[in-house]
Amino acid sequence: MIDFSLQNILQNSPYDITLSEVGFVFQTDNGIHYRVSFDEEEIVLGGCKTYQFILYKVENVRAPHDPKIETTVLAIINEFFRSNQHVLLYICDTSDGKESGRNRLFLRWFERHAPSNQFTICTANAKVEDETVYIAIIVDNRNPNLQAITDDFNATAEALTQKPE
Repeated sequence: MIDFSLQNILQNSPYDITLSEVGFVFQTDNGIHYRVSFDEEEIVLGGCKTYQFILYKVENVRAPHDPKIETTVLAIINEFFRSNQHVLLYICDTSDGKESGRNRLFLRWFERHAPSNQFTICTANAKVEDETVYIAIIVDNRNPNLQAITDDFNATAEALTQKPE
């Protein structure tokens, strides 16, 4: 189970956020709804629970650039790490061929806003049925299992990227 303080998130988010059975929900100034959730994965890395981070745009419309989305999402992720010592797993959606851009954008958010010594981010990509799948884990550097987590991720990523002979 994940512990969160909605009050802590709201203190750092420019958008009002509600917590529902599907996760955190917020609406942008442009009327676009987003959902942020964390689904527990079966995979355990370094002895720690792993949660897949999911950012979902509810309306199927083109969203204009909105830096408040970035700030809101990072407020939620920061609370995830403030309250827990779990691993955050990010897998880019491949449904529309824009996974490479999503991967760059998500990692850029951390480069811009997270102190350089706060998180360890490990990335990998693999070809699966002619699609490139981008995967990343994010771990708070205070996690006592950091080395075991990154070792497990790197071993798994290497196994996924090996071409069958």
